[in-house]
Amino acid sequence: MSAQLQQHPIQLIEDDIALAQSLLMLLSASNYTCVHYKSAEDFLASVKSNPQALHLPTCVVSDIRLPKLSGMDMMAVLRKEHPECVWPMILITGHADVAMAVEAMHMGAFDFLTKPFDPFLLTQKLALALEKSHQIKANRDFVATYESHEALLSEQERKIFGMILDNLTSREIAETLGNSTRTIEVHRASIFKKMGVTSILDLAKNSERYALTKNA
Repeated sequence: MSAQLQQHPIQLIEDDIALAQSLLMLLSASNYTCVHYKSAEDFLASVKSNPQALHLPTCVVSDIRLPKLSGMDMMAVLRKEHPECVWPMILITGHADVAMAVEAMHMGAFDFLTKPFDPFLLTQKLALALEKSHQIKANRDFVATYESHEALLSEQERKIFGMILDNLTSREIAETLGNSTRTIEVHRASIFKKMGVTSILDLAKNSERYALTKNA
């Protein structure tokens, strides 16, 4: 199954019905499923009713100027109330909103389009945003799996784990801890099994990736 089929529908927030219909036709022609909301409030209510969807890759496309809550305010609410969300946001702006859109990008928006825009430019930005969403999801899944594996380690295994990452041999670890080399080898095998790896190289790669993605 392709990544596109595994993702949540594109979330479109646009109060201009004519523009919304045009974008829906474009997204459909590009083989994307899409859900349309006329206001930020409707979108946030939908999120609240189905928070599990926030973990599925997709993208939010929203106008900045909406009837009540603006696209920027909606983005701030989404990030504050749902930090687990993996949905990048593309904002649609008028010429007068460019400074606002730049500010929104500093707040974490993925990109913006200035009206009037070439609709097919949206599909290009959308592809990049979806790629980012899938990467965020993959990284968070990796961190969760790594931490669940690490939680299985005993206190002694954690200590040996760190020494293995410091490139100490089983003999060196045994001498440092006052154990036999055989005992350390048994612990090493247990650590590999619990961490789901078969080599020191994989252990080191996973540890490095975890350190890089943990707070990303």
